[in-house]
Amino acid sequence: MDRTPEPKSRRDERIDYRPAMPDDGAAIAGLICQAGGGLYEFLFDDLIPFVRAFDIVAAGVGMSDSPLSWENCLVATGGSAGVVGVANFFPADSISDETFLSLVSDRFEHIRPMLQLLDRGSMFLNAVAVAGNYRGNGIGTRLIERAEARALEAGLPRLSLHVWVDNVPAIRLYKRHGFTEVGIAELAASPRLPHRGGSLLMRKTLLRSPD
Repeated sequence: MDRTPEPKSRRDERIDYRPAMPDDGAAIAGLICQAGGGLYEFLFDDLIPFVRAFDIVAAGVGMSDSPLSWENCLVATGGSAGVVGVANFFPADSISDETFLSLVSDRFEHIRPMLQLLDRGSMFLNAVAVAGNYRGNGIGTRLIERAEARALEAGLPRLSLHVWVDNVPAIRLYKRHGFTEVGIAELAASPRLPHRGGSLLMRKTLLRSPD
């Protein structure tokens, strides 16, 4: 179990890191939606009457065979606040063109370039997010480090991710962590997707620590 305690943060709270559990589902879904920067709202809002993107993501988090499953997540917890950060990751080879096809049709077609631009053979970091008032305490960094360790445990030598091209702070952060740019999935402009320039694929080659 990955339950490594961390020193107290600037908010004078102990932050713990552990594998997610089913009861974490709602908090995980909210943070995954946050990390998507509008992607899940684009895909799922108004798809089913009275059902929000959050509801569909939460359903995916609760399913054992879903890429978003809680089984594919690590969480950071902060005392009585509960889950304050999450990393969702899974092998890039498990992503297929049919991932969303049966649900979102034309919306899927819009983001298809993202699903076709992948680093096969890597661990795909689908989401890393930290609750707003806990940002700046290194939680995201530690979640990324744990995702890297899990990738190596799974025999995958690289960690990859997609980030919006116009999300300059996030790109800068990933570069500081050793990620390099691979290519851009160009997406047509849409009033329902608040990003311009497409999605950037980045990856990091992981080095196994000597025994």
